[in-house]
Amino acid sequence: MRVWSEIRYMSVDLDLEQPEKTEEAGSGASTIVTRLLAGPGVSLLLMAIVSLATWTGIQANNADPFILQSPLTEDWWQLPLSVFAHSGMPHLSANATMIAIFGSVAAISASVLRYHIFFIVSGMLAGAAHVLATAALGTPSGGLGASGTAMALMAYVLVSNDVSSFVFDRVSRTVTIGLVLALAVGLSLTSAGVQVGNVAHLSGALIGGFAGYFHILRPR
Repeated sequence: MRVWSEIRYMSVDLDLEQPEKTEEAGSGASTIVTRLLAGPGVSLLLMAIVSLATWTGIQANNADPFILQSPLTEDWWQLPLSVFAHSGMPHLSANATMIAIFGSVAAISASVLRYHIFFIVSGMLAGAAHVLATAALGTPSGGLGASGTAMALMAYVLVSNDVSSFVFDRVSRTVTIGLVLALAVGLSLTSAGVQVGNVAHLSGALIGGFAGYFHILRPR
């Protein structure tokens, strides 16, 4: 009888502990879903809304508010709007796919605020680099789209993962910088072409690569 009582009490204890583990697992899954919806989910929704407004503006011959142009200080609102605006459905769907994939991976270990700051800042810097570079070369071109941000998120994920961190921890700072630069150039070359924001892609990949090395999206 004593042995049976001990077994019975033990089974009760195990049953009581089970809901706590289930609650912890449920809480973790809920946090991830919240980050995905409030992070990449919101970004993709804004991209769709602003792109639709851009297409409406194109039809009305008034798309200037959505296209980043030189000088950058003249119409400041072009900086944030141009990140979310896209020239057409193929342009939007291509960038949205990359952001849905790599943005989701980055958002899992990032705070929502850090994700959105990184999204908009990397996009604006990449767009500004494109506009300034093309103007300096005598072939001024406007900036439009989140491809710089998409490249930044891709590079961030590739550099900040545990495998890459394991490698970077065992090589010199010079080698690390060289590897990040090589990765950024390689990513930008995969999408290089005529009428493509090559400078924006390279700038975004550089921003994401070095941001990934320092894990700036992870909450402290």
